[in-house]
Amino acid sequence: MNNVIFTKATIVRNLKDYKFVPKLEEEKKGEIVDKLSSALKGKLSALNLSSADSKVIEYLKNNRLFNSNYQTLFVSEKDNLSISLFNEEHLNIVSTSIGYDKNVSKKVLDIANYLANKLSFSYNDQYGYLMSNLNYIGTGIKLECIIALPALSKIGKIDQIKRNVRQLGYQLNDIKNSSDTYKLSTICNLGFTENEICNEFDKMVSKLQDLEIESAKMYDVSNHDELLDQCFRSMAILNSANLMNYSELENHIKNLRLGLNLGLVNITLEKINSLQKLCNNKDSEFISKSEMLNLAKNIKEILNK
Repeated sequence: MNNVIFTKATIVRNLKDYKFVPKLEEEKKGEIVDKLSSALKGKLSALNLSSADSKVIEYLKNNRLFNSNYQTLFVSEKDNLSISLFNEEHLNIVSTSIGYDKNVSKKVLDIANYLANKLSFSYNDQYGYLMSNLNYIGTGIKLECIIALPALSKIGKIDQIKRNVRQLGYQLNDIKNSSDTYKLSTICNLGFTENEICNEFDKMVSKLQDLEIESAKMYDVSNHDELLDQCFRSMAILNSANLMNYSELENHIKNLRLGLNLGLVNITLEKINSLQKLCNNKDSEFISKSEMLNLAKNIKEILNK
């Protein structure tokens, strides 16, 4: 999946016999933390956010693994997985990956099934897992990916694609301050199993990838010289620049993805995703000259491996 920048899977759960988060007392929150700590012992590490290193917090935020105001987070760095508490529901189990990775859904499902044998979740035979957010009722799973679709945007098909995707039970939304980049996400849980949702999501991502490649080929017919120049310039700049910021790097990565789809550039998807990882692990949009020097150095090291 050349155009997928980032993948995220989330499973939410509520514990049986506890109120939903908006009505949950602090004492009861403490009970849930204790139960979860006991259930996850030896499985995931507890992280106290109030005393955690700032770089650890930044890593969790950049990788969309941290979205809770509660002081305790359970993490597995090896699996890029976290469990945050009391964000919307009692538990938010999240796994993420650079590029497209079907394993993120397996990782969250494995942890959810493991916890189901240790804890009692709020469940109804007719409706499935019960949530305060109606979008999660059923399986409690949500799948997302960030995908670059520059060719579909250039030929003016993106609005039609958004409508078609919506009719099939998905959302395709613009990413703020990032042109030609969109977030695809599941909407409904009711009436489907977790595996059905995962399989259909995979098919939707594949379909968007195919449409993007088809659109890129159409656009290339009348704009080949311009596209070739655009891709070659990005490769040349990334290979020779002495200073680089994240915004510029992200624009060049988009060109490389387009060039990869059309066979215009000699680069692997693995290297593109390694470059993408540099963007995801950034501390801030605003970086110093020394950081720009270091970023340019890291880029060249990736490209010359």
